[in-house]
Amino acid sequence: MLVVTSDCAVPRIRGADATNGAGHPGNGVTPRSDQRGADGCRRCHRGHPERVRVVVTGATGNIGTALLGWLDRRAEVDATVGVARRLPPAGAGRPYERASWLACDLAGPDAVDTLAGVFDGAAAVVHLGWEIITGHRRDTQARTNRIGSRNVVAALVRAGVPQLVHLSSAAVYSPHRDRTPVTEVWPRRGVPASAYSRDKVDVEDMLDAVEAVRPGLRVARVRPPAVLQPAAGSEVVAMMLGRFAPLSRLAGGRVPLLPLPRQAAIQVVAAEDVADLVGRAVLAEAAGPFNAAGEPVVAPDELARLLGGRHVPVPGPALRAVLDASWRLHLQPLDGSWLDLVLDTPLLDSSRARTELGWRAAHDARHTLVATRRAAGADAGTASPRLRPLSRRGGGAGPR
Repeated sequence: MLVVTSDCAVPRIRGADATNGAGHPGNGVTPRSDQRGADGCRRCHRGHPERVRVVVTGATGNIGTALLGWLDRRAEVDATVGVARRLPPAGAGRPYERASWLACDLAGPDAVDTLAGVFDGAAAVVHLGWEIITGHRRDTQARTNRIGSRNVVAALVRAGVPQLVHLSSAAVYSPHRDRTPVTEVWPRRGVPASAYSRDKVDVEDMLDAVEAVRPGLRVARVRPPAVLQPAAGSEVVAMMLGRFAPLSRLAGGRVPLLPLPRQAAIQVVAAEDVADLVGRAVLAEAAGPFNAAGEPVVAPDELARLLGGRHVPVPGPALRAVLDASWRLHLQPLDGSWLDLVLDTPLLDSSRARTELGWRAAHDARHTLVATRRAAGADAGTASPRLRPLSRRGGGAGPR
């Protein structure tokens, strides 16, 4: 494993190389190539794949873990640096061992200086660092999502990195109740009741402002619905059930009763498929928004069956009231706004990603749901602090 240590003030990188993380001591930004192969990827002046260095924030999480594996398999990627608040332990194995690592709080007071030093010389920064659910700690969530994202962008601009790939979300879109899939031009004001959605909208607004004054910066925005994979099964359960997460293991990952309004329509996408789109965007030097949804859309009754139980139709207002009341009592980490997000977030049309980047979800959404459920029941996970099995979390089974 390539280890990077830092106090988030003066980064010290060591591992496969002790230079700038790319195997050479040079500084400066990897230049944009004017030549591309038939696969749309970067080419140097001899027509061979241009080898690039990529920095990934939030690299220990769900999508970050999948992306590290994707980057490791690509000959065009010369080096990868993962940035996270808590690093994988020594001996973590793949995909973590093949990256260099920097421990850094993205919202910390010295984060911009630290990150700018690590970003220097990178061809792209992939920003995945995000707090999805923090239970009752909204200040922690906003700090990571809003301040952390601004620090990442400020550091990227200072370092002169030519491309940012930002992991956005379907939650940036305004509600669309008729369930016709929307493209990337759909209004982008989010679901106002949801703090998660408001944060996603705020960061995209910030990126709009940055692009307006820095037209040479290429910003790609990947907008998936719920992202799942077996390795994240324990993490998903921990975020949704909090202190009651161990009950999922006793039930073998099954959800015996699933209360949802009849009109709910669920899209999910496999983490490996999102990683594939992010990686394609990096190698193609893409810019602009890209929806990334798996197929098919899953109705509540089928979702319940896939989760090993049955659907219990419940009116939206009643379920929202129950969620809010149990959240206020600290019984579980999801307030009623998460139901608003499920009901109001539009379904996605991913045609642009297919047309421009040749991307298509390789995993059936139903298979992804079943595999994730079974992995959660088997207490699966990885060596990452974010994805470790529930049995290794001690009292910290709740959301981080």
